[in-house]
Amino acid sequence: MNPFWDKRYNTRNYVYGKEPNSFFSSQLNGIAPGKILLPGEGEGRNAVFAAIKGWSVDAFDQSGIAKEKALALASENGVQIGYKVCQLEDFPFISDYYDCAGLIYFHADDPGRKFLHRKVYESLKPGGILILEAFHKEQLSNNTGGPKSPEMLFDEETLASDFNLFINLLLEKQEILLNEGSFHQGEASVIRFVGKKP
Repeated sequence: MNPFWDKRYNTRNYVYGKEPNSFFSSQLNGIAPGKILLPGEGEGRNAVFAAIKGWSVDAFDQSGIAKEKALALASENGVQIGYKVCQLEDFPFISDYYDCAGLIYFHADDPGRKFLHRKVYESLKPGGILILEAFHKEQLSNNTGGPKSPEMLFDEETLASDFNLFINLLLEKQEILLNEGSFHQGEASVIRFVGKKP
């Protein structure tokens, strides 16, 4: 459905690795398992980690090749995940359904970002937790991953506005050393958010 992402994922290697994002995994370890939503899940590293931890996983992405690799990774680890191939606007979000959602490096243009963030909020149950890690606008000065368009990058003000209905548990910029496959390597400016739906 998306030639860019199909081309990126069309290799034997897992281009962002098989291990979960470290921030996502550290946050998820502190939450009792339930139902989790993972938009833009790619090759399944975070979905499989969540399933191993006992979560019921719904994931989606634009790439059919990514889904094939995600299901192979799940089988390799003896777990099952739900995975749909669709555009963002076509995913059937269910209101007040999920206990947690993870947005890990899901970058979209301004309308897409606002749509996604609103739908994720609506899909969480009261008390549900959102975990987000993405590239900060300052990542433009690095060559270690992420979009090259400022519109598709985040800052504190953007997330504070998008997620103003959440109880803010964490919102901070971090300078980290990325080590996630071949496309996320080296020093990077990221932003992290954890919020709880009232």
